[in-house]
Amino acid sequence: MPDRRPSNWLSLIAWLLPSCRFKLWALRSLGNHIGHDVTLGPNLVLNCGPFSIADRAEILNFNIFRRLSSVELGPNSTIGNFNQFTAAPDYQRYSPLVGKLIVGEFGAFTNRHYVDCSGQVILRPFAAVGGLRNIILSHELDYAENKTEPGRVVLDRNAVATAGCILLKDSYLPERSVLAAGSVLARAKDADNMPISALYGGVPARFIREINEYQWWDRAETYTPSVPFDDEKFREDACGGGGSARGRRDHADLG
Repeated sequence: MPDRRPSNWLSLIAWLLPSCRFKLWALRSLGNHIGHDVTLGPNLVLNCGPFSIADRAEILNFNIFRRLSSVELGPNSTIGNFNQFTAAPDYQRYSPLVGKLIVGEFGAFTNRHYVDCSGQVILRPFAAVGGLRNIILSHELDYAENKTEPGRVVLDRNAVATAGCILLKDSYLPERSVLAAGSVLARAKDADNMPISALYGGVPARFIREINEYQWWDRAETYTPSVPFDDEKFREDACGGGGSARGRRDHADLG
């Protein structure tokens, strides 16, 4: 199915510019919707459809966007650094509804993730793909029927995938839930009945326990601030067993 996309070469050049007024003007002139107080660092955008970027959203530096049909970022949403967003273009011949990345208000991708947007990848408001090196796959090969199909991956409101997770086609992380590091979230067989406010983990990921009050759920902005901390453990001898008395004795014996 044909679609209208910004000029590939002009778009490539405009997106590589550092964040500035001229860049925002150029991107608007190419058919993108760019809101107010938006931050757009230098990024590589190859043969993508239009971007719709709401007020105060930001795409930081050195991300790659390749062959997506559209990108929608809600107010105050964030895409960090060194992420890769791609889509298999064949599916877009059959429907304009695939090849999409949709990030709701205050939604966030941190850094160094790979996201396959061949179907749809949706972060509801305040959801996040956190940590490092998460993989999201929205299409897969059906070995039984020798065909491939796109699907949808959804992180519901205030849900978060932590580091090193894999989210497969048609997976769903419920509202106010946490996907533990290193987990594999498979197709949701009954998404409507999955417990909310829960910890999910494992391979494949399963419900582990309920989660009660997390202040992160009620945060007023995308970023989690750094706070003062006790640095005593950083002062101890790294070879001394973490600073324990036995560790220090063992280190002395080795000497």
